[in-house]
Amino acid sequence: MRSSSTQRILRITIAAVSAVLLVLVGAVPSWAMTLTFVRHAESLANAAGVIDTSVPGPGLSPLGEQQALDAAAALVGNGYDGIYVSSMLRTQQTAQPLLDLLPGSAYQVLPGLREINAGIFEGASEDEGLGRLGYALAPAAWMLGARFLPVLGGEDGNAFDARVDGAIKQIADNGDENAVAFSHGATIMFWVMMNVDNPDLGLLLSHQLNNTEAVVIEGSPEEGWTLVSWAGRPVAADPSLPTKLFVNVRDLVVAPQTALYNVGRALASGDVAALANAVRDGIFDVTRAVVRFVPDTVHDIVDSFGGSAPALTQEPDTTTADVAPDTAEAPDVAPLAKRGKRDGASDLTDGNKVVPGDKVTDAAASADAEDEAADAELVEEAEPAEDAEPAEDDAPAAGDVDAPADEDTDTDTASEPEAA
Repeated sequence: MRSSSTQRILRITIAAVSAVLLVLVGAVPSWAMTLTFVRHAESLANAAGVIDTSVPGPGLSPLGEQQALDAAAALVGNGYDGIYVSSMLRTQQTAQPLLDLLPGSAYQVLPGLREINAGIFEGASEDEGLGRLGYALAPAAWMLGARFLPVLGGEDGNAFDARVDGAIKQIADNGDENAVAFSHGATIMFWVMMNVDNPDLGLLLSHQLNNTEAVVIEGSPEEGWTLVSWAGRPVAADPSLPTKLFVNVRDLVVAPQTALYNVGRALASGDVAALANAVRDGIFDVTRAVVRFVPDTVHDIVDSFGGSAPALTQEPDTTTADVAPDTAEAPDVAPLAKRGKRDGASDLTDGNKVVPGDKVTDAAASADAEDEAADAELVEEAEPAEDAEPAEDDAPAAGDVDAPADEDTDTDTASEPEAA
């Protein structure tokens, strides 16, 4: 009984593991959407040079109002099927001129698109000093995978990513395929670099987003995101090997942090069902990250160095070009002769019907000698040697012997360009 029970448990365990692996390997890709993030126009806080992440926060400055008009004129022809704003006033005022150019349109407010909470750095200078540095320090660590670090007095990377993910999932659930979301500088820049598969972290140093500049991504919440352009600059969809390896490590270390964050939220809610789901999803996500890490890394390395492989696969062509096939298979020789020219084999002229080389001539001479011996035996067995009729029958055989001489002449002529 104990043995039977052990075998049953083992079978159930194997089936469960197999099901998990099947789901991991056989995930069905979802449809992709294009999402354009637009940073709001200049706010009164921007004009004053201070960090202000309060909700709803200040509105646009006079310069910002003009920037919003200019942005609307540039965006109106892009065919957006959904317009979204954050819960902060400055994004709503930036989007309004676009609505004015699209009669019957309206924006949807998504609080998850709001700016990163500045915590103790609220009201500090956004252009210089410790306030600016302290505010950006934690989000910079989030990009590298350390999402557990919080902005002092504010939110951590897990909470920030979860609320933005929730807003973007709502956009995807609405069925929009080409949406525009008016959001905030830090929110756009750091969320994008935390989530796309081709992050270019150097862009944060070389070009931080100005007011009304846009970032375009493509993908889906299920399959991930690809950075398309940054402030009008195209970004390569296929990143370098170091970037691919960085993304693999990032995804590996982020998975357990996200799982623990979700379990903690469910535990705090007191909802037993939510807690069970969070534990289940966390185990699944961490397992998937671990299972995918090694094959994804190996694939990226092999793919990056795979460019030299085609040159090696061409070596056998040179060897096979030297082998002479039967003349009965002459129609198959032409493609081989073309490869022979490329790989350095003997040159062929249009009139040559066989693969060049002395090997063909030797084979023909041997065949002629056998035909001559066979003819002689037939003459001796058929009629006496003094009969004149067999001599006439032998004339075609003599012609057969001369035919290879002409073929040899053609072969020698075809070889002359190579000798030259």
